[in-house]
Amino acid sequence: MNSSVISALLIDDEPDALFVLSTLIKRYCPLINIVGEVGSVEDGLSFIQRQEPDLVFLDIDLERGNGFEILDAFPQGRFKVVFVTGHDDFALQAFKYRALHYLLKPVSPQDLIQLANELVTVKNTENQPVLTASSHRISLPTLNGTVLLDTDEIMYFESNERYSVVLLSSGEKIFISLSLKNIMECASPQHFMQVHHSYIVRIGAVRKIQKTADSLTLMLKDKSAIPVSRRMRSEVLRRFDSEG
Repeated sequence: MNSSVISALLIDDEPDALFVLSTLIKRYCPLINIVGEVGSVEDGLSFIQRQEPDLVFLDIDLERGNGFEILDAFPQGRFKVVFVTGHDDFALQAFKYRALHYLLKPVSPQDLIQLANELVTVKNTENQPVLTASSHRISLPTLNGTVLLDTDEIMYFESNERYSVVLLSSGEKIFISLSLKNIMECASPQHFMQVHHSYIVRIGAVRKIQKTADSLTLMLKDKSAIPVSRRMRSEVLRRFDSEG
């Protein structure tokens, strides 16, 4: 999203739903410019390929297919996605596609206003560090907005294909729309370390190291066991030797 106005495509096979969503966006979201409205997978694919919108409002159940098929066709797509659906049981799958938001029909003006505010925040903070300047607080994008955490609350991050999960000391799991690569590009090396292609741990959460001839495992304070990859074994041992 490089311009001040966000170009948006609406994809829904219900004309009434398109009309309502379009009307609400025009009334409550002046920074969102609707550049197209389509009702099928084929038309959605064609429009995105030709116009490259900044944002796609996407229904899940579509004529002759579903919205996930569109996203599968653009695995490296630069556009943001907001699911607009009458189903509340696709939220986890939406996380896998790093959706910006998940709106349930009927969409309320309050939901759209909140979304518009989040879009401004995303626009203003793109390419900025995820961690705050003090590195004692971390801001993480989730499907339902942004969550703010104290660094000490975090035990580890785990990757699951297209999304990640952050595990907290309380036992809570939070799904976030960032890859481990995104997190490590911004995370403070003083506090976090990637020890495996699927795991980032908070250094202060490690209680002990279990070492065998063939494996290395980090035991965390919450009793989680995090495997260390062979490639990272030497670096992890050096890091924790220096911590000691």
